[in-house]
Amino acid sequence: MQAWRGKERSMAALHGTFEEGYLLLPAYCEQLRKSNPGSIASVFATGQDNCFQRLLISFRASIYGFINACRPLLELDKAHLKGKYLGALLCAAAVDADDALYPLAIAIVDVESDENWMWFMSELRKLLGVNTDIMPRLTILSERQPGIVEAVETHFPSAFHGFCLRYVSENFRDTFKNSKLLNIFWNAVYALTAVEFESKISEMVEISQDVIPWFQQFPPQLWAVAYFEGVRYGHFTLGVTEILYNWALECHELPIVQMIEHIRHQMTSWFTERQDMGMRWNSVLVPSAEKRISEAIADARCYQVLRANEVEFEIVSSERTNIVDIRSRVCSCRRWQLYGLPCAHAAAALISCGQNAHLFAEHCFTIDSYRETYSQMINSIPDKSLWKDPGEGAEGGGAKVDITIRPPKTRRPPGRPKKKVLRVESLKRPKRVVQCGRCHMLGHSQKKCTMQNLTLN
Repeated sequence: MQAWRGKERSMAALHGTFEEGYLLLPAYCEQLRKSNPGSIASVFATGQDNCFQRLLISFRASIYGFINACRPLLELDKAHLKGKYLGALLCAAAVDADDALYPLAIAIVDVESDENWMWFMSELRKLLGVNTDIMPRLTILSERQPGIVEAVETHFPSAFHGFCLRYVSENFRDTFKNSKLLNIFWNAVYALTAVEFESKISEMVEISQDVIPWFQQFPPQLWAVAYFEGVRYGHFTLGVTEILYNWALECHELPIVQMIEHIRHQMTSWFTERQDMGMRWNSVLVPSAEKRISEAIADARCYQVLRANEVEFEIVSSERTNIVDIRSRVCSCRRWQLYGLPCAHAAAALISCGQNAHLFAEHCFTIDSYRETYSQMINSIPDKSLWKDPGEGAEGGGAKVDITIRPPKTRRPPGRPKKKVLRVESLKRPKRVVQCGRCHMLGHSQKKCTMQNLTLN
């Protein structure tokens, strides 16, 4: 304990105390708004003592990139803080053209509660509200806790709100503890049509009747590819979980202002690195999209193409016939619509009529879109010595500079906090089980399918 107290005093001498961090919040928010015009930095207090309750940060660079270039997809998650006054870190993150996470809005609250989730989603709606006319219908992914569900339904009633697939799959695995059942479950998850999905469900029911009440608890309309109405572009799990976990781990000993500064520094470095990377690319699409379309083109070589008219094609394989409409960008297998990139059937149709399949990907996968996402900068904050003295007043949302923010009433129990070991590997997306589109067996793709060789022979 003596060593622990010594460490706390050293951290306080280096970064300031937790209490000083809350006192500096109003002035810090004002400096952030001044340095980054159009950004949101608001702090809210509660009670007669002005105890800290909520803080919202969203940089104009992030808002601009999401509205003008990112796909209309948001991930919601939280991480619990282990500092002196506890609290929770809430985040809404988008996904850029190359599938990297893109934090849009960050909040620190005194406690994770339904009320704070309702407030966070209300602020998110205000942040995006002036742009609802130009923004497509949102798809939101989360663990669908009751507080999040109610908040999304209240402030984003038209959005599609789906389960994080990691949460659903872990629940299924822990409930049944059957590897064969889990493999069939993954086949059901990635089934593109209702017929394929129902076929897999029938196989599971034959093994265990207990899956029926489980599906009532987790309706397939909220997670299965075949039934979910929103467009997830191949994103089924919360990548933001790992980012939040790292932030909470790296910042739990820092005062609140230094915590936000740590997050700002990391976001600034992401923007700078990705700007440089985007300028080096010279293709039409970002590398991850280029790779997927190249795989689709390779698989397209084993299909027979029959042209019905200028825009409609029949794609014939040994298993089935698919209909492709290149004008509407629709394939009867549904992969083109669900993932935003031409599937193998669409690639076969496009190649047959001399079209470049890369040009038929959605705009959010282009390098132009990627560069637009990171076209704005997150500016630095002046040194604390240059901030206004308390009492000079401030303009903008949230608390004024002359308001004294005190620490929240929630405090960590006395003594050295116990550290729960949580491996980052466990937060990563579950490994996708490859399924052949021809023979529907697991473990290989169409390109390596032995049935292809038999057919050719």
